[in-house]
Amino acid sequence: MLRLPEKLRAELAKPYGKLYRDGERVLEKVEEIKNSKILAVVGDFVAYCAFKVRILPHIVIIDGKTLRERNLELEVPEEYERVEVKNPPAFITPELVRAIEIAVKKAKEGGKSLIFVIGEEDLAVMPLGILLPERSLILYGQPKEGVVAFTIDQEKKLLILKLLKQMEIVERSEELRKLGVI
Repeated sequence: MLRLPEKLRAELAKPYGKLYRDGERVLEKVEEIKNSKILAVVGDFVAYCAFKVRILPHIVIIDGKTLRERNLELEVPEEYERVEVKNPPAFITPELVRAIEIAVKKAKEGGKSLIFVIGEEDLAVMPLGILLPERSLILYGQPKEGVVAFTIDQEKKLLILKLLKQMEIVERSEELRKLGVI
């Protein structure tokens, strides 16, 4: 299990891809979607925007909150296999990493997964970026700004690993080994 240290918070608050702004229909403008191998969205607002314009990502990771408040009624299409995991704020748990690993495997076979996080899903972008194949796309919310389109390539994987290695190891696990953290 990893914990986000205070010194890394500002670094992770920066957008690490192309920032798109334009309200609920923002995803209609995201060019990267067309060329992505696997599409993943992290965050309730981003999932809401995707479903609103009939985009069905392979992987959806939500926590039932937007800006820490419960306020979006998300109608999830029935083809999504739903799993719940616990992941406290500022942590990456082995349970979350396992769920992402399974979702990525399903996505490679054409399946769709929804991971509902009891706690907080913000840091899910990091293990997702390591586990997704190159040319996959992660869309995640940039609070009060818009949506970030983060295309996975070798350089981005190395960046994520560098950031993950700066996090505090609370508990060693096989999942951390798979991510390359230990």
